[in-house]
Amino acid sequence: MGGQQGEGIESCGEIMATILAKEGYSLYSQRLFASRIKGGHTTFALRVALEQIMSIGEGVDFLLSLDQETVDMHGSEVRDGGYIICDSKVNPDFSKFEGTKINCLSLPISETAMKQGSLLMRNIVALGMSVALLGFDTKMFKDAITEKFAKKSQEIIDKNLAAFDDGHSLVMEKLGDVEIDTLPAPGKKDQMFLLGNEACALGAIAAGSRFMASYPITPASEVMEYMIKTMDKLGSTVVQTEDEIAACMTAMGGVYAGVRGFTCTSGPGLSLMAESLSMASMAELPMVVIDVQRSGPSTGMATKVEQSDIDAACYNAHGDYSGIVISPTSIEECFYEIQKAFNLAEMYQCPVIFMPDLQQGLNKQSVPSFDLNRVPINRGKMMKEAELPELVQPNYFKRFELTEDGISPRTIPGMKNGLFLSTGLEHNEEGKPAEAPTMHVAQTDKRFRKLETVADNYEPFLNNAKYDEADVLVVGMASSRGAIEEAVAEFDQEGVKVNHLQLRLIKPFPAKQLQPFFDAAKKVVIVEHNKTGQLANLFKINMHKKHKISSCLKYDGNPFTKSYVKNAIKEVL
Repeated sequence: MGGQQGEGIESCGEIMATILAKEGYSLYSQRLFASRIKGGHTTFALRVALEQIMSIGEGVDFLLSLDQETVDMHGSEVRDGGYIICDSKVNPDFSKFEGTKINCLSLPISETAMKQGSLLMRNIVALGMSVALLGFDTKMFKDAITEKFAKKSQEIIDKNLAAFDDGHSLVMEKLGDVEIDTLPAPGKKDQMFLLGNEACALGAIAAGSRFMASYPITPASEVMEYMIKTMDKLGSTVVQTEDEIAACMTAMGGVYAGVRGFTCTSGPGLSLMAESLSMASMAELPMVVIDVQRSGPSTGMATKVEQSDIDAACYNAHGDYSGIVISPTSIEECFYEIQKAFNLAEMYQCPVIFMPDLQQGLNKQSVPSFDLNRVPINRGKMMKEAELPELVQPNYFKRFELTEDGISPRTIPGMKNGLFLSTGLEHNEEGKPAEAPTMHVAQTDKRFRKLETVADNYEPFLNNAKYDEADVLVVGMASSRGAIEEAVAEFDQEGVKVNHLQLRLIKPFPAKQLQPFFDAAKKVVIVEHNKTGQLANLFKINMHKKHKISSCLKYDGNPFTKSYVKNAIKEVL
């Protein structure tokens, strides 16, 4: 469904999607909109299936347009046998569809809404039309409309219900005896329908986080908004700071005090946090930063998908910065992997940058209901007060002790016998400033040595590799997973051996774990949303036989599709 922002297109799609999710259908949604409050073209796309899906797919069966722009932009995507319904007010030009098997209906959407007193009801008229064309029962949608406007007057509720009925009747009269294919009824599923940002917030709560400091930024703001809605119920605290620098430093303060604190941002904010992250690395603070990637550079296209923060996450902090970067492969993993991010931060006492992309953060998907006990909390070498040896003045607790595994024991400030100094300066084992060359080398080596086992204690990629020897190994990250899986499934049917890995651990790069799959493939295709091949460059830096590598790049702001990935793989076969 498409039209102008502010016309209720998203709320119409939300009603449709929420009901179908409750019925047990598997859903994947996509919102495309301009980065402005009102005005500009917008669409809400919904893919509906009986089994779980992880991409928006290709082709459109039903296009409902409130303006001519929607028909012009998306009419070519409608499949044979599909339907286009357009508001007759915009006088749609359907001539290019003459001779095709596409059914074009020009219907008085605006006029029908005005019968109930307001053009604002065009989306409800359109919802009624959609329900008629898709053959769904009207009662559950009427109940949803009543619930949506429950805080309004009964008159408003009645008018919206009438607008829905009018839209439904228009389509039923137009279709007459035409038989419409409808989806079979699904079995009931124990599932949720939510944004990746909401899954991140829920995951942070499940991980035991009760402190967030953040500054609003598209497409990450929903994480903070969800936390704000729930903080009173949890005894938690959310601080909206004056900028991203303050957000990062405030979260670091919470972490230093012992809570599982975090912040959330996107590319421009991550740039501002660079100096703070370096300090967190030096002070060995278990800091979590959620970076929901969007199209850049600068403000770029703030509402479009891209995966171009890889270099920034790995390299933008100054000095010999030691940290971890991970990325979820699905909206479901936004919940589980953010919990592991908190564990990794405390196990390795360093910043962890968690990198979903906009397609995951801002678009809803149906996922199996979450298991709250699947990821146990691991606080690493957090010492209890009773475990601390007595200090003899003037000695401090060896917070930065040079251990064999590089991970030092940690205390919370205020614990008896746990006194130590923590600053951004290079230090000795007690945290006191120390610039002796030998100590700087020893502490630097320690900060890097502790990261050597990350890939052993964290599943570095989703393994969909079926073949001992493959024609092609395809590797993606974040939201590209669904399109890649669908492309690989078609290659399987065609007898082409394609292995697939979806990378979770970006830094430290899991070269040892990847190398066997790399060696077993004739060619390697790296799928990513950016111009410069940032993920592919990590492979070229860290892997042997880099001549095998080619890139499948997309940076137009739209998500990957099965055909796009499949064509890139065909080019190397």
